[in-house]
Amino acid sequence: MWALLLQVHNICKSYRKGRPILNHIHLTVGKGEIVGLVGESGSGKSTLAKVIMQLEAPEKGAVYFQQQPITKHRRAAFYDSCQIIFQNATAALNPMWTVRDLLREPLQHKQPITDTYLQTMLEKVKLPTDILHALPSELSGGEKQRVNLLRSLLVEPQLIVCDEIISSLDRLIQREIVDLLKTLNKERAMAILFISHDLKAVSYLCDRIYVMKAGTIVDESNKENNGFTFTDSYAKMLFQAMDH
Repeated sequence: MWALLLQVHNICKSYRKGRPILNHIHLTVGKGEIVGLVGESGSGKSTLAKVIMQLEAPEKGAVYFQQQPITKHRRAAFYDSCQIIFQNATAALNPMWTVRDLLREPLQHKQPITDTYLQTMLEKVKLPTDILHALPSELSGGEKQRVNLLRSLLVEPQLIVCDEIISSLDRLIQREIVDLLKTLNKERAMAILFISHDLKAVSYLCDRIYVMKAGTIVDESNKENNGFTFTDSYAKMLFQAMDH
């Protein structure tokens, strides 16, 4: 049993015309656990990620981290412990900064960071050490996403929220990123909320999966014997389609 780290309690949110995008969402992530959140495009997955990260406000419900509600005065401490990586790796990187600048920025309020330390960390995410002086425009899509991942890791978070981070990468790079997340989880006991419509990646990576449809969690399953069993008809249909 995982000790509770993140708890999403009864979150509701609507956009214009009162159409609910999140409908009484309950979700948890345990310490060191890898949790998947799947569903078709438009099901509300990314909106939920933004609510968790306090980038959008819910109309109802609350998000708790380590059993405490995330309030304004607790937000800075929350961001030290929880980081998000977005789908668009390019948009997350200042095009005028070198990789060295990008990696040093999250640590600017901490002790001075040496290039030797950054090079050691680059190796952990399988990036060449001479990349420090490169600009984002000189990097491939996979390299950009690894830089984003490393930026998050440098603050030593307890939880990383990955919002469709492999969807724009080719299959080989996707697998490398997923394997890297698996390794980091084992080495650091770092929890991961992995949001994706790639069911094979989610099934391979995650300990537990939530299935979302039209803003509602319709099913949840724990991994047993390297597989998942669902009871909801929509969830069954999604995962049966994956096998064909």
